[in-house]
Amino acid sequence: MVSVDTLDAAVIRDEKTIRQIVTQTSLQRIDGSQIGRNFAVLGAPDLIKTLQMMPGVSGGAELSSGLYVRGGDGSDNLFLLDQVPMYQISHFVGMFSSFNTDVIDYADFYKGGFPARFGGRLSSVVDVGVKDGDFEHWHGTVSLGLVDGHFQIEGPLWKGKTSINFGARRTWTDIVKSIAMLFIKNPNTEEMAGKTHYDFGDFNLKLVHKFSPVSKLSWSSYYGQDLLKAGLIVNQREDNSTTRANLDFRLKWGNILSTLTWDRQWSETFDMEASLFYTNYTSRMEAVVDASMTERDEEGNVTKINLNLFENNLSRVYDIGGKVNFFNKRWEGHHLRFGGNALVHTYDPSRDSGISVKANGMPMTDMTPDSQAKHYLGGEIAAYAEDEITLGRQWRLNLGLRDALYLVDGKVYNRLEPRAAIKFMATDYLDFKGSYSAMNQFAHQVSAVYLDLPTNLWMPSTAKVKPMHSDQYVLGGTLKLPVGLSFDIEAFYKSMTHLYEYTGTNAILPQINQWEEMFEEGIGRAYGAELSVEYETPKLQAAAYYTLSKSERLFRTFSFDWYPDRFDNRHKITLTASYRFNKKFELYGAWLYHSGNRFTGKTGVIWANDSGYDYEMGYELYGSPNNFELPAYHRMDVGLNFHKKTRHGFDSTTTISIYNVYNHVNPMFGFTEEHEGRMVGVSYGIIPIIPTISFCLKF
Repeated sequence: MVSVDTLDAAVIRDEKTIRQIVTQTSLQRIDGSQIGRNFAVLGAPDLIKTLQMMPGVSGGAELSSGLYVRGGDGSDNLFLLDQVPMYQISHFVGMFSSFNTDVIDYADFYKGGFPARFGGRLSSVVDVGVKDGDFEHWHGTVSLGLVDGHFQIEGPLWKGKTSINFGARRTWTDIVKSIAMLFIKNPNTEEMAGKTHYDFGDFNLKLVHKFSPVSKLSWSSYYGQDLLKAGLIVNQREDNSTTRANLDFRLKWGNILSTLTWDRQWSETFDMEASLFYTNYTSRMEAVVDASMTERDEEGNVTKINLNLFENNLSRVYDIGGKVNFFNKRWEGHHLRFGGNALVHTYDPSRDSGISVKANGMPMTDMTPDSQAKHYLGGEIAAYAEDEITLGRQWRLNLGLRDALYLVDGKVYNRLEPRAAIKFMATDYLDFKGSYSAMNQFAHQVSAVYLDLPTNLWMPSTAKVKPMHSDQYVLGGTLKLPVGLSFDIEAFYKSMTHLYEYTGTNAILPQINQWEEMFEEGIGRAYGAELSVEYETPKLQAAAYYTLSKSERLFRTFSFDWYPDRFDNRHKITLTASYRFNKKFELYGAWLYHSGNRFTGKTGVIWANDSGYDYEMGYELYGSPNNFELPAYHRMDVGLNFHKKTRHGFDSTTTISIYNVYNHVNPMFGFTEEHEGRMVGVSYGIIPIIPTISFCLKF
């Protein structure tokens, strides 16, 4: 891991403008080539799984792409791909993220001290850049994993002037299943037949043209899609009755992103970056049940009952906008950065459902179809300015201000967001730092579960639902020794207001028309300390991270006192290491531990003996939310990379990895049951040891 908190010089990427980050707190920068050396889940390294190992971060449910940063929620993170927002960042129920590591140039992960140019989310910014293609030579990679395959190629379309970088991924679980069914006995019968299908795929495309050494134009696009289909056919015959049913389910979701960016250096001290972009996230679910039952009584009378049920659910949000950034280094001791963005948000969810029951063609139940739809058109305009100031040899100061204006459904919100950071370099090896940042979030995710489901809805702030707000303070210090050893410690405090919890009864398909009435408002706070120790030599890279933190919520509807957040993991420890024995072999491993997640369980049952029924009725009692803690989570992962040259001169890498090497089944969910007169928590898990193998060829 590369920490940029102690960099004394600006970082330059190609012809891109200098990015001053010398006073930055709470930032980890990950090089794209480094991600490929991290642990491979199901045979493929993953950016989000790498970030989940960082201090101050909870991953949520195991193997998911959840990111809960310093007490935040999973929807509080701003994901940018070439500076374009991405609303859904996972494939395969979260096992894979939407970021293809084959094409990533860098990933900057901000947990606090946010620069003024970023806004729109409370807890973190994940700024991912796609590599420019090689302007001189063609080369690429082919990777085969346990469940998916990768292909990447880059090179010059016009040598020295125009380049292309293309990367694609696709699962082949559906293909393997189809082949396997040729040799395996079909479990279907004449009475019942089922079918399932799942696949995902995505691609990145980036074209770059250099007009001159000081001007270039880039076009970057991403397309990703998941498809889940399931069906069941029932055909049962008995002496006097026949039952037929056809059930079809289809769920399709994905992202489309595209951006056109112009970089121009007007002089040695003044640069500009301007872009237009489009982003779209769409999820569509369709379910249909057609059933009929024919019955003949003893007198020969025939009754035919037909049942028809359908459910169509659409969740869609898309943005069209532009942004411009200016960089001015004219005055000594000042690096001024300013600019702004304007975009139009469209939130467009809808749902149609209905049921019809007929007997011999006559309606028995014919419910009026339930149709729900909302259409919000919102505008957002933001302007910012930040100045990196050098005060002598030891002091650095960054002052910034962001002004965001949000308009939707006749309501206008104007929010000022001050940002400040300071750094004192006591010696060449030791520095101290601090920061303050205010953030606002205008978009809300409507979900009754903590999982990032494709059916979750994105909705805007309205007159009833206010923008969420956070204030975060950070203090820390860094000691970087010349022997490759570094220590970093940070303490943080974050307060959050206008937080919302969805209280609707339908967890999978949230209400659309009454979503505002089903939001309860509350506040939150999180505080703690994070310690990072890193050691690096040409052969060995090792790191140890420890987090001590507390995250709480206060919703008066649920409790009159503060209660722990669902992912209030008091302690978290991460140990990672990789060792390169020689040019051929590289061994890596990781061990992760954190206190258990929390859940809400009943504390007792009151039995009503005089209920008027032949049986007793019980009324469950609940205490404050998240009143039970799951057992602690821990696992170890190991892997081996074997590098060699093929006889044709290509570089190949075979990776063997084991997830959860000592097969500890960690708890994923819990409930309570009575034991010896008191309620105790019971937990269940399902993820065992997972060995994988993958192969990569560079050409």
